[in-house]
Amino acid sequence: SSELKSIVKSAPVVGDLISYLKTNVSAATGAVNVVHLLYGVLNPLNWAIVPSILFVVSTLFVMKVPQYLPKACPSGTEVILATAFATAFSMTYDYQGGVVGEIPEVDPDAGFSLGPLRLPVELMDVKEVLFDVDIAERFGGSYIMLMVSATLFAAVNFLSIMGIAAGFEVENGISWSANRELIAQGAACGMAGMVGSAPISGSMSRSLVSRMAGTTSQMSCLVTALVWIYMLPYMSVMSPTPKAALSAVIISAVLKSVVVPKDLMKLKGVDFLIGWATGLVTA
Repeated sequence: SSELKSIVKSAPVVGDLISYLKTNVSAATGAVNVVHLLYGVLNPLNWAIVPSILFVVSTLFVMKVPQYLPKACPSGTEVILATAFATAFSMTYDYQGGVVGEIPEVDPDAGFSLGPLRLPVELMDVKEVLFDVDIAERFGGSYIMLMVSATLFAAVNFLSIMGIAAGFEVENGISWSANRELIAQGAACGMAGMVGSAPISGSMSRSLVSRMAGTTSQMSCLVTALVWIYMLPYMSVMSPTPKAALSAVIISAVLKSVVVPKDLMKLKGVDFLIGWATGLVTA
């Protein structure tokens, strides 16, 4: 959060380290984020009491409650309940911690009709997107640097997706295809450019949350996409939702796979050193 960044910036040694990284290694944004994370974790005196308690309670709720729920409840019920309880608490007791905040409203007449359905999406002019924006200016006005950065993003993104898919194949028996993933990511990023969205990427945390909720099929992807599109005009209901509760959901999903990486712990010798070094450097 901005508050954590301001605290870290004012810290004597850590603040100087952050300034050095931003000045001399501007591309090392991951290292800056890791420093912020470690400082926040190792300095509990800076934690806000109520959000911290809410985070711990929500994490325990999501991890422990499923075994006590009726079998008729679908997977992910505990996530919905934890989020709903936290939102109700925020609205009732004037919660002062970080919340989702205001969500931009969508013009109900925007977009285009697709049969009986209306998609609140507006296609942008391709020429305007490619040539009338200042994206290249952010790379010193060089289209070469822009293409190099985009290529690096695509490569790192594919490696991330490969790691996620390979993990699901080992743990859940869900097969994957490199060609299929490349085509899917390319088509998704192309469509994102047409509507002015950010590039589409894979996410370990979102994938693990989806698996926790039992949504692992292609149909679940379509349903999720349509829900995001059609529920956008009504998402203001999530404005008071505490970020601590949402963070708890993600932590609950990644705790076993990330905090206790079984595959890395099985490595020995040189493989152990290479595996852990790669994990720490790319964190």
